[in-house]
Amino acid sequence: MTILRALACQTLALLLTLGLAYLQPIFHNPIVFLFTQSSFAVGNSFLLRQPTWWIPIHLLFLPSVFICFTLALPAWIYLLTVIVLTLVFWGTIRGDVPLFLSSSEVAEVVIALLKKENAQTFVDLGAGVGSVAIPVAEKLPTVQVEASERAPLPWLISAFRGRNLSNFTASRHNFFTTDFSKYDVIFAFLSPLAMPEVSEKIKREMRVGTLFISSSFPAPNWHPERILYINDRRETLLYLYRVQKNETSQTV
Repeated sequence: MTILRALACQTLALLLTLGLAYLQPIFHNPIVFLFTQSSFAVGNSFLLRQPTWWIPIHLLFLPSVFICFTLALPAWIYLLTVIVLTLVFWGTIRGDVPLFLSSSEVAEVVIALLKKENAQTFVDLGAGVGSVAIPVAEKLPTVQVEASERAPLPWLISAFRGRNLSNFTASRHNFFTTDFSKYDVIFAFLSPLAMPEVSEKIKREMRVGTLFISSSFPAPNWHPERILYINDRRETLLYLYRVQKNETSQTV
């Protein structure tokens, strides 16, 4: 559904811009045409309530296609580009979760929290290339670390980076079918679209007293125990949720 909305945004924007070009010669200028189409695509994205990470995609899509055509590149380059992008942004194409990369500052804070929790098991949902899971496994060798990532290429990079870490596992399991009760701490940097289902599953399955850390996006209908402000480039917020007995009983 998400990819269909994106295509609708682009198609409608192109039709509107072609209509303007038919009425006004100024839109025959390639730069004006591309800027107008991209602007319409972003506006359509807002109207269809797409996540904000679609904005740069809509802005750059048609200009990128135009540049590629003007360069007259061999056909195999386009095919290779599509394959690589599909492998990297697998979740985005399927309408799930895009690839977000956490900063080293976030990883350090997560490590400190795991020490404080005296955690033995940890999972990073949507781990990407292991930007959090790998430092955790390196700094905390007694903690069993799992990096859960569906996109093939980030998963492969994560598995390669952690190949020499005996306490690290890179998994491609669908975390919506994973039993969360086996983890002491769960970390997630997902998207607002995924948070309602993920947070309800966590409240339903995690053991009382365990910790859920959500990066950047709060869990709906769940009051955080703390909110940590990270001094990184993105000015990341970490929402810390403690699983309580009354919360688990409400969702059963």
